[in-house]
Amino acid sequence: MRNIWLLFKKEILAALRDRRTAILVLVFPLIFYPAMLGLIFHFTSQNVSEGRSTVSRVIYQNREDSGVLAKFFERDDDIVTSFYETEAEATQAFEDGGGDVLLLVEEKEPSGVSVNISYRKFDQDSEIALSRTKSVLETYLQKTLEQKLGSMGISYDEMTPPMEVEVSEVGSAATAIGEQVLKMMLPYFVILSIITAAMGLGAEITAGEKEKKTISTLLVSRLSREEIVLGKFMTVFLVAGIAAVFSVVGLIYGLGLFGIALPLSNLTPAVFGYILLTMVPLVAILSALVISIGSFARTQKEANVYQTPVLMLVVLTGILSMTGGIELGNMAFFIPLLNSLETFKELIVGTTNLFHIGATFLTTFPLAGLLVYLAIGLFKREDILFRV
Repeated sequence: MRNIWLLFKKEILAALRDRRTAILVLVFPLIFYPAMLGLIFHFTSQNVSEGRSTVSRVIYQNREDSGVLAKFFERDDDIVTSFYETEAEATQAFEDGGGDVLLLVEEKEPSGVSVNISYRKFDQDSEIALSRTKSVLETYLQKTLEQKLGSMGISYDEMTPPMEVEVSEVGSAATAIGEQVLKMMLPYFVILSIITAAMGLGAEITAGEKEKKTISTLLVSRLSREEIVLGKFMTVFLVAGIAAVFSVVGLIYGLGLFGIALPLSNLTPAVFGYILLTMVPLVAILSALVISIGSFARTQKEANVYQTPVLMLVVLTGILSMTGGIELGNMAFFIPLLNSLETFKELIVGTTNLFHIGATFLTTFPLAGLLVYLAIGLFKREDILFRV
């Protein structure tokens, strides 16, 4: 351990003197994440406010047989209604983008109308128009019912409803948004910070040393190959771990800066310990992986090329975890990388599932050890270390 510690201190001091590493690990998460979150929330809130202020366009077919309902749409200040005679004309206008919602109205015997509504799912303007259309239809139904009851001598206001529903709001929008954003984005940014920090430093202290011919000096020292690999692995592990911590700090700081309440009360000492238990093997896997790639590559540029598929795999795993991805049930907690992120998401919101934590740890920890063993094996092969 003494020899490993000596090499570890040497590599850490070299990393601290490298401004690129310091910026990537320390400055980048504390500046980039808050700025990025600020832009996201700014444009999101702007789109929402613009959506509320815009006037919805409704295409209405068959005004002749539903004059009363048509007048309700004409009176609404938030809706501009375009009337068409035939269904074909109205449908064509909707398909051409002439409206946000299509209403096909048909007279229904003995009295009343039948309304068929078409809208574009996942289109913000169309969904807002659908909500406003439903509101107009509800008002029309209420007024129609009042008139029919009045003709029978019954007062609508004096009727006792068959059921009373009272809805109480619990919590706040800021807290709900904070919990969802923290649950979705934090694991993704953590794993992205780990891999980016590990890739840059890992390639430099392995393939970079081979390229600069300084690896020979290290190999003829009193350090064994195992001690060299473990010293470099510990260096990458520490830097990647610090990057993960600073990414968490940057994300939490950025959310708090824009008024998003975070459910940090769930992070008890026990939960924090479980988070470390699941994240440490994740950092170890990625650190050992980049050390293995750097040991195999001839140059730092070649190492970066080999690391690109790893980065893409990590990003894909983060996106699957962030968006929900494929429903795998308990199988997700036996898939390396994905299991750490899924367990992390559970722990953030206060869910402690010992089976998931155990499955994650037992899956990732042996894999990390296997990758370290692979890196040691590569370092022992002269044909790989000195190939041109």
